[in-house]
Amino acid sequence: MHGKHHDLVNHTKKYKGDLHSFFLDLKRWRLFKTRYKLSWQKLRFNQSSHSSIPKERGIYAFTVELAPSKLPVHGYILYMGITGDDSNANLYKRYAQYLLNWKNEDGRPAVYYMMANWADDLFFNFVALPDKKIDLAEIEKAFLDAILPPVNKRDMEATITAVRGAKF
Repeated sequence: MHGKHHDLVNHTKKYKGDLHSFFLDLKRWRLFKTRYKLSWQKLRFNQSSHSSIPKERGIYAFTVELAPSKLPVHGYILYMGITGDDSNANLYKRYAQYLLNWKNEDGRPAVYYMMANWADDLFFNFVALPDKKIDLAEIEKAFLDAILPPVNKRDMEATITAVRGAKF
């Protein structure tokens, strides 16, 4: 005979494995400002989308969402980055690096986990910002401080990084 909590530990382990923390702080979201128009484009993250990525510098964000779905439009920003701020890199090359990390099962562990765990539901959102006068690092910092994507580990203001490092 088993008690009423017989399967509690196993069920908790099963569901806790899919439990992820997201910050839903609309006040912080409203703090995000930039003087540049950000016309986001979105493609499903896979090899066939690579040819549609521009060969320009810019900002990008990975989102996970179920599309198409019978649920309301819904997703999470998991990770944000920039490319080409102080190099000749571009969105096309950066996308290729992510594809290679995914294929080779290497790169940063949290980023690889994101790509492998949500492979069928991962989207690459991007804004090409070819003007070299635009400080991409400034946009990145403001974005990260506002959204706090769970896969990003650095490039946020020091107080946020310290608090995230101290939580358990």
